[in-house]
Amino acid sequence: MKKSIYYIPAVIALLFYAFLAIASGFGSVNLVVWLFVALLFAAAVLLSKNKWWGALFGVVVGFVLIWMSFQYSGQAIDIERPLGIAICLFYVICGIVLFRKRKN
Repeated sequence: MKKSIYYIPAVIALLFYAFLAIASGFGSVNLVVWLFVALLFAAAVLLSKNKWWGALFGVVVGFVLIWMSFQYSGQAIDIERPLGIAICLFYVICGIVLFRKRKN
C-alpha cells in the first residue's frame, strides 16, 4: 500500500472541520474534535512508519463516532454510525495488511 493512503481520513477531517471553524468561528468547533483529528493524524504517521498498532488510534475514533450515534442529538441525518463503521473498517484493514506484511 502507498503510505499516503493512511492520511486520507485525517486530511478529509481536517479540511472539513477547518472549513466549519472558519465559516462559523473557531469557538463553534469543540476542542475534543481537534483531539480526534490529531488522533487520526497520529494513526496515519504510525501506519506510514509500518507500525500496525497505530491503527488502534483510528479505531478509537471510529468507536467514538459509533457511540455518539446512539446519543440523541436531534439531527436530521444520522451520519455518525456509517462514518464510524467506515473509519473502523479502514483502519482495521490497514492494520491487518501491515501486520501481515511484517510477518512475511
